[in-house]
Amino acid sequence: MRYALSLSGIFFLLLIPLSAQYGDVPAFEDTLQVYQDLFIRKEPLNLTLKFDIKEFQKTRRKEEYHPAELTCHVCDSFQVTHTVRVRARGIFRRDYCTMPPFWLNIRHAGIEAALEDPALRDVVKMKMVTRCKPMASHEYLVLRDYLDYPLYNLLSDYSFNTRLMRIKYIDTGRKNRESEEWGFLIEHSDKMAERNNAMIVESERLSVRTVNGEVMDKVAFFSYMVGQQDYSVTGQHNLKILAPKEYGPTGFIPVPYDFDFCGLVNAQYANPREDTGLQSVRQRYYAGACRDEATHQKTIRWLASFRKKMEDLIMGFEYLPDKEKLDMVEYLDSYFEEAERESFIRFKINSTCL
Repeated sequence: MRYALSLSGIFFLLLIPLSAQYGDVPAFEDTLQVYQDLFIRKEPLNLTLKFDIKEFQKTRRKEEYHPAELTCHVCDSFQVTHTVRVRARGIFRRDYCTMPPFWLNIRHAGIEAALEDPALRDVVKMKMVTRCKPMASHEYLVLRDYLDYPLYNLLSDYSFNTRLMRIKYIDTGRKNRESEEWGFLIEHSDKMAERNNAMIVESERLSVRTVNGEVMDKVAFFSYMVGQQDYSVTGQHNLKILAPKEYGPTGFIPVPYDFDFCGLVNAQYANPREDTGLQSVRQRYYAGACRDEATHQKTIRWLASFRKKMEDLIMGFEYLPDKEKLDMVEYLDSYFEEAERESFIRFKINSTCL
């Protein structure tokens, strides 16, 4: 049987050799099992990343990589270190953030030789989301941003998996100054598509009416609930579009990501889209398709059925202070209370739907 590992599989080869733990040569099945645990296991992954952060910050607007040393702390007695590269990514946060999100590239980590499948050689980088600025409030924003993903995981398999990380930074440009922060890893889009027996579609001819209507409605109401205004099918902005390879929903499938500008996160730097006329990202704006009232009510009832699970997920998240969690739950509650009003569809949905 032939296995196909994606980027996340390659990443967890960084945790090999398992012989350091078990005293024998790992079989391919062992490697596969470690890979499968990447997004299944919920405890934070402990990493150390050592590089010239000072230089990285100075050149973050340039498309250039910086050499780095990545150490994965598997347990108290087992860790492994490899050479990697980092490069700033994003648009707004690259300019605004002291530490913008970045690509982690493992092309020169010395592990390609372990991969026999040549199709994997171009899958060598992953998205890392980091704290924007060195303030406690921004660290909470990373955790609030992270929680949007498991919230949507509750609603659909057509969603990105994530892994929370505790990252220790060593800044070689500042005499090895150390800091420790939260961040998270986002599943590679190719792996997400593969997991759903689909492939990524990139086309300028897509619109909100060319994707699967039922799935698009669910994405649109979830986005409205969390205060996500900054997305569109056209141009695939903060949405990945999937085409099922065989059996599955009819039509293209939208998958949302990148929630840092949404009201549920409530970042200090987030502003609403200019064309919405809103004053704050905490205000909501429906950017989905217009449907008849019965169709909208069906989607509203569907989302409401997950209310307790979503609130339990937030309140059970041990790494955020209660004040932050309560604020998130109250924001969700404000949507559910709004959605129960008789005038909700007429004044909040039909007034802006496409």
